Amino acid sequence: MTEPATKPAVTLPSHAPKGGVLGALFWPLRLLKRLYAWVVGWADTRFGTPALVVLSFVESSFFPIPPDPLLIALCLGRRKRALWYGLLCTVASVLGGIAGWYIGQALFGWVVDVIGALGAGPSWFGTAAAAEGLNADELAALPRAGELVFYPDGYFYLVQRKFEDNALLAYFSAALSPIPYKVFTIAGGVFSVSLPMLIAGSIAGRGMRFMGLSVLIYIFGDKVKPLIEKYFEWITIGVVVLLVLFFVLLRLLA
Repeated sequence: MTEPATKPAVTLPSHAPKGGVLGALFWPLRLLKRLYAWVVGWADTRFGTPALVVLSFVESSFFPIPPDPLLIALCLGRRKRALWYGLLCTVASVLGGIAGWYIGQALFGWVVDVIGALGAGPSWFGTAAAAEGLNADELAALPRAGELVFYPDGYFYLVQRKFEDNALLAYFSAALSPIPYKVFTIAGGVFSVSLPMLIAGSIAGRGMRFMGLSVLIYIFGDKVKPLIEKYFEWITIGVVVLLVLFFVLLRLLA
């Protein structure tokens, strides 16, 4: 009587420390690695592709988690379909950006309530303390939506300045980079910034971002996957550090 075949592990074992203080610090990242392994397992089910489409759409308009990890996991799981996943992610994200623009146009009161309930109002809309040194004319010139004023230390104020400099470049850079894209899509509707520019900038930026990832995985997937799985926690730390540095630089240049 033959023994049943053992199902291979979805991902390779991690090289991150497991014992001592350092191991304890890596515990949340090991949970993230398990989530990654779970997502990779979706590649052989009928739920992976719909989940990617839904996540790409909602992330562009209101959801906080970007679709990149799921896109990477699906592409690594089924490398031959990587370009298809990249195209789906791009199209769904652009459509979600359009939805975000209309949310800013028609439902901004609801957005304000949600952001306030989450305690994120000061970061999105700024605080009155940031305007203490402004004169009367400068205060009157602050961007606003109805009675809500956008102060200089908030995302919306920074986004409005980017729109004034170059709306197409603002949309493109937000779509391509780790900047919260949904802030730009919603703010574009609030400030009635050109919807065709949003569509053009989103197609270019999201296309470069998601299709670029897909092409790289399609070409180098067999070499990249073992590296990601062995050093997942270290790579995650590196990405977080780069994102923090990016946002600090963005604040300094604003």
